[in-house]
Amino acid sequence: MTLRTCIVTSQYPPQLGGVGHSTARVARLLARSGLDVHVAAFQKHSEALPFDACMESRDEDGILVHRVRVYHPPDAGEADALTRSNREMFQALDFLHRRHAYHVLHGFFLYPGAFIAGLVGRLHGAKVIASIRGNDVGKYAFDPLRHGFVRSALENADAVTSVATSLLQLADRSLVPIAGRSCTILNSIDPARLEPRERPNLALAGTVIGSTGLFRYKKGLVHLFKALAELNGDLEYTLLLAGDYFGPEDRDAHARSLAETGLTDRAVVTGRIPPERMGDYLQLFDIVVYPSLFSEGCPISLLEAMALGRAVIASRVAAIPEIVRDRDNGLLVEPGSSSDIAAAIRELTRDRALAARLGARARETALGLTGEREAAQWGEVYA
Repeated sequence: MTLRTCIVTSQYPPQLGGVGHSTARVARLLARSGLDVHVAAFQKHSEALPFDACMESRDEDGILVHRVRVYHPPDAGEADALTRSNREMFQALDFLHRRHAYHVLHGFFLYPGAFIAGLVGRLHGAKVIASIRGNDVGKYAFDPLRHGFVRSALENADAVTSVATSLLQLADRSLVPIAGRSCTILNSIDPARLEPRERPNLALAGTVIGSTGLFRYKKGLVHLFKALAELNGDLEYTLLLAGDYFGPEDRDAHARSLAETGLTDRAVVTGRIPPERMGDYLQLFDIVVYPSLFSEGCPISLLEAMALGRAVIASRVAAIPEIVRDRDNGLLVEPGSSSDIAAAIRELTRDRALAARLGARARETALGLTGEREAAQWGEVYA
């Protein structure tokens, strides 16, 4: 009998976001392991649609993807909007389960994915897996409207996974006891996809320092900006941000921070980079900094930079200290400490041998986080 699973998520490519890309990666790993994999991808929609018009299903590289447009009334209060969208998501997943008879419902992100998967799974007797990805515990544990949803997701799960042990501990000790049915599965990367192909034509001068990914407040870039401002006059450098802002409000806020720290003329922001070109841009960096503040998971951007042998500086949050060992394969700093970041940058620019050694060890670490390792761990959870 082929095990049939449905991964339930609110992000899936081509939507932007780490959760969506990780959902797609895990779906591919499970499919290669022989599972029959479906994905139910919920997407907010501003118009109410008839039920038979809200869902589109198609095969995408051997995975049956059901894209469900969920009405989120723009003029309703938040509680009323959540009630309406929760009911629609439940109805859609219940319909899919009755049609396809899933053995496993796998919620990717505690809300809405694992919350809805837990309700439908309990109703129909399917195994339920809830996957903590970062912002779900890191943010929704403090959200009075969604706190009950994440508790329900954890209570209804037969197994709980997380990309960081610290997030499991937070969920276990502050939300719902899960210690006997939980495990950590770190993300994996495909190093072949990161092989540089062509050097981008960017105007870069001096030491190239910066960050990669999708940029928003929780990524802590303002503290990198402050750290670099401390170095003005001591170091010739370019600030390279290889990626794009999560939304227009993030673009505006970061532009103000760059202006306030006097870095506007030193900064190069590439905009969105296709995944297959990421290696081309990573090769430009001397030092890559990930100064995340909170609600982090297991950053793929960090793993990619390490796989290219870059010297990395990163905050002690979520899975980062499980991957970056201070002074062995990178430098760790306290979240929100621009002085820590400035000191780490000074050390790496003055001691190039240290930077090279840390970069080499970083590459060894990242190349050990293989898809085969991750697939085997998912296999144990699904067994």
